[in-house]
Amino acid sequence: MVNAETNKKSILQTIIDLSGKLEGCKLEENVLKTERGNLERLAKYLNIDETSAVFFTVIFYLQMQESAASSLAEIADFLEIPHITILLYSQNFNLLQKKFLIGQKKAESRLARRSERNGGYEIPDSVVESIVEGTPIIQVEETLETTDKIFMNFFTLFKNCFRNSNVDEDFYRTVATYERKYEQDEIMQNIKREFPEDLESRIILYLLSSFCISGKTLVDDDSDFLTDVLGMFIKYSRCHRLSQKDDILFERNLIIDSFEQIAGDFRRGSRYATILKLSSEGLKTLFGSQAEKYAEAEYQKSDLEITIDALHEFAITYEKRMSPLLKKRELASLEKKFAELPFFKKIIKTKLDPMERYFLYDCSKDFLDGNESCLCSTLSDLYAKTNAYFINLRKMLDEKDPLSTNGFIEIEKNDVVEKTTVTLSDRTIELIYGKNADLYKKKPVCNRNILEPEKLKEKQLFYSETVQKQIDMLEESLSQKNLVAMQKRLESKGLPKGVAVLLYGAPGTGKTETVYQLAKKTNRKILHVDISESKSMWFGESEKIVKKIFTNYRKLCQTAERRHENTPILLFNEADALISKRKDVTSGNCAQTENAIQNILLEEMEKLDGIIFATTNLCNNMDKAFERRFLFKVEYEKPSLEARKKIWGSKLPELGDEDLSRLADRFDFSGGEIDNIVRKCEMTEIIKGALPSYDEIAELCENERLEKEEKECRVGFCLD
Repeated sequence: MVNAETNKKSILQTIIDLSGKLEGCKLEENVLKTERGNLERLAKYLNIDETSAVFFTVIFYLQMQESAASSLAEIADFLEIPHITILLYSQNFNLLQKKFLIGQKKAESRLARRSERNGGYEIPDSVVESIVEGTPIIQVEETLETTDKIFMNFFTLFKNCFRNSNVDEDFYRTVATYERKYEQDEIMQNIKREFPEDLESRIILYLLSSFCISGKTLVDDDSDFLTDVLGMFIKYSRCHRLSQKDDILFERNLIIDSFEQIAGDFRRGSRYATILKLSSEGLKTLFGSQAEKYAEAEYQKSDLEITIDALHEFAITYEKRMSPLLKKRELASLEKKFAELPFFKKIIKTKLDPMERYFLYDCSKDFLDGNESCLCSTLSDLYAKTNAYFINLRKMLDEKDPLSTNGFIEIEKNDVVEKTTVTLSDRTIELIYGKNADLYKKKPVCNRNILEPEKLKEKQLFYSETVQKQIDMLEESLSQKNLVAMQKRLESKGLPKGVAVLLYGAPGTGKTETVYQLAKKTNRKILHVDISESKSMWFGESEKIVKKIFTNYRKLCQTAERRHENTPILLFNEADALISKRKDVTSGNCAQTENAIQNILLEEMEKLDGIIFATTNLCNNMDKAFERRFLFKVEYEKPSLEARKKIWGSKLPELGDEDLSRLADRFDFSGGEIDNIVRKCEMTEIIKGALPSYDEIAELCENERLEKEEKECRVGFCLD
C-alpha cells in the first residue's frame, strides 16, 4: 500500500526518487520491493503495471539528462542488465507506446544510426508537462474515433516500414494489405476511387490526410526536414513525386504548395521549406461527409505578417553568392513583387536609392525577428567586400549616409568596427507598425531619472544681486542658438566645448531649483543623477555605474540631436561625495574606489560635449582638480533681509507688509526653510479652516531648527 508520506509527494518527485534507486538495480526483486510504494503510485498515475512504470522512469530520467531519445541499449546500461535481457520486456514498451506515454524516434540518417543517441524512445512534451505540473495525463487512445485510429495507425505503420531511406516492394505490399483491412472507411474509399492504379499518389494522400486529422502539416524539403516522412518518401520513392508542379496531385488541385502563404512559419535560420497540405477542394473530395469536421478555417494573414514573409524572401537573396549587379536585379524583382504592400509602398516613395532601400529592408527583417543588425555584415550582404562596401561603411560610420541623415536608422558605434550595430529609428518603426509603433519604439535611457521641461513647475526665485547676474548670464549662454555658436567657437580654438557649472553654498538656498528653472526656460531635459545610487556596496561596481551614467547621457544627447531637440542637462545633485578631496590610497579599498570614481568623473568632464551641473553644500572640501573643470562657479549665500521679505511675500501674500518685515528680520531662514513653514501653514489652514495668525506662524518658525534641542541633548544613561 502507498503510505501517507508517499502520497504527499508530487509525481515528479516520485520519479526522481525512483530513478536514484533504479540506477544499477539489475531489476533485482529486493530493490523493487523496497520501492513498491513509489512504483504503485506512479503505475496508478500512468494507468500501467509496475514493471512498465520502471521503464518509463528510466526513459524519463535519461531524456531529462541527455535531452535525447533513449535506445534499448542505454536503458539496459542504466539498469545494468544484459542488452539481450531487455528484449524480454518488449510488451512493456508496447504498452507504453499504445498509451502514447512514449514514442519511438528513428535515427535521422544511416550515418546517424551508428550513434545510439540519435534514435530510441522518448516521452512526448505533453506527458512531461503533465508530470511537472502534477496534472492528470489524458489517455489519448481512449478518445480516438475510428477514422482517427485508422490514419494515425497508418502513419505509425509508414514510419515502421520505411527503413534505411529505401522504398522497396515489401513496403508497397504492406500498404496494400493495410488498404484492404480498412477498405470500408469512407476516406480510404474516396482516395482509392480517385487513384485506383496509382499507389504512390494514394500513399501521399493517406499521409496528408493523417496529418490533417491530427492537426499537423507535412514538409517537403530534402535538407532541413529530411526526417519528415513525406519528404523522405518523395525523395527516395521510385518516381521522385512532387518534384514538378505539373504532378497529377497539383493538376487536380488536391494538394497545394503554400510557400507564399505560410513560409514564415517553417523557417530554419534563413532556409525555407515548401509546405504541402490538402487543398480545400482536396479536403471536400477525399473526406466527403467528414470534410466539415476536419476543415481548417481560412486564415487571412495581415499586411504585417505578409511583410515579414516578404522581408525573409529578401533575406534569401542577400545570402546568395552572386555578383552585386545580379543581386541588385533580383532584389529589384522582389521589390516590384511586393510593391503594393503598405510598408514597401511607403519606402519606395522616399528619395532613397534602391541599394539604400535594400539595406533598410535587411535591417527591418532583423528588427522584426528581434535581432540587431551588424553594420559590416549587412553591408557585406549587399556589396560583398567590394570598393562600394568600404565607401558605404565610411559614410555610415560618419552618419553622412541618407538613411542616417533622413532618420531611417540609428548607428550604435563601437570601437571595434565589426561590433557596430544598426537599429531602426522611430520613423521606420512607425512605417512598419503604424498606430502600434509606440509599443516598439525605444524608450529613453534612464527614463525614471529624466525630467521633461514641460513637467517642471515654474517658480520665482530670489537671488542676491551678484548671483542674479551670473544666473542671467547662464540663461543667455544656455539658449540653444548661443550654445551652438559658443561650442563651435571653442572647438575651432581647440578648447573643450562642454559647459560645466558648479552651484555651491548653504542648504536650501535654491541651487537645485535653479537648474530646474534654467532647464524649463531653455527647454532642456534633465538627466537627474541620485548620487546615492552610485555608491554601490560592491567593490568595483561604483566605477561601472558612473561610466554608465555618462554613457546614458551621451545616448540622450544623440537622441536629442536626431529629434532636433535642445541639448539635455546632466545634473549631479548634492555631489559632495563625488568631488571631495581625494583620499590617501593606503587607508583601504574604500578610498581606492572613491578615487577611481573621481578619476572617471574628471576624465568624462574633460571630454564632455554637453551641459553638466553639480550642486554641493561643502565647496571647501572640493578637490582642486575639479575646480578648473567647472566653467561657471556660482556661490549661493543665505538670502538677505530684503530677499527674505520677498520670499515670505511670494509664499504668504495674505500677510501684511509689517508682518513680512518682522518675519524676515526675526528669522534668518533660507528659502528651503521658509518653504517648510509655508507647508505647515497650508496644513493648518486645511485642518482649522483659517490661515494661521502671525503669532502662530512665528511659533512654527521657532520650532523649525534643532539648535536649541541639540544643546539639551545628552548622550548616555540617566540613573535617576
